[in-house]
Amino acid sequence: MGKSGRRSELILLLGEQGVMAVSDLARRLGTSMMTIRRDLRELEQEGAIKKVHGGAMLRKRDAEQSPFRDRVGSFKEEKSRIGRAAAQLIKEGDIVFFDAGTTPYSIVEHLPDGIRFTAITIGLMTAVALCEKPKVDILSIGGNVHHSSYSVMSYVAADAIRQLRADLAFVSTEAVSVAEGAFDSQLPLIEIKKAMVEVSRKAVLLVDHSKFEAMSLCLSLPLDAFQTVITDSGTDPEAIRTLREKGIEAIVAE
Repeated sequence: MGKSGRRSELILLLGEQGVMAVSDLARRLGTSMMTIRRDLRELEQEGAIKKVHGGAMLRKRDAEQSPFRDRVGSFKEEKSRIGRAAAQLIKEGDIVFFDAGTTPYSIVEHLPDGIRFTAITIGLMTAVALCEKPKVDILSIGGNVHHSSYSVMSYVAADAIRQLRADLAFVSTEAVSVAEGAFDSQLPLIEIKKAMVEVSRKAVLLVDHSKFEAMSLCLSLPLDAFQTVITDSGTDPEAIRTLREKGIEAIVAE
């Protein structure tokens, strides 16, 4: 197992088990304790884990991410309006990445029944919803499945995505700062988002008003990585103005 795959497995194990000893991690991952200690040191520097005596645990924010089924009902009307506006950007024959978030998931209900395009997603619920659109070709990216988010979350998935090319990437986020960019707490998911943006002609950030000027663990992508931001009418007009001044198309979904 390579370094990226090992780190992904390490984070998933800590998410499932809580606190784990270095010796247990080494045994489960089939590597040396020295290698695990080096991985833990690097992950702690990145803010993903916290070392404790003889072992490690995930940072609280990582370990307690709200389940998908809870998040899908949060700001549901706003997400639906954002999803409707996003669906209008998809053209016949496009290749489109759907991030695993609940806002990209909301796009599916607004897709015209007859549209033909290729959808690529790490979101299990998004893939299932797309199955109701018989003319959409669906590519589900494989890898380790994260329990609470119903999504694939691994460095292996990020590597697979970098082999592809797309017209559009719909990306969600836990928080966004107009000054800095989009923030998330799950490191493998951040790598997946970066990969989607890298290989797409156009990257679209989907973010409801509640996430502006909030904070999460890690900066995932600067705002200038996106050509378009779609938000709802509850977002501060000053934030919309600043986005446009930066040369980013800001769509306010009514």
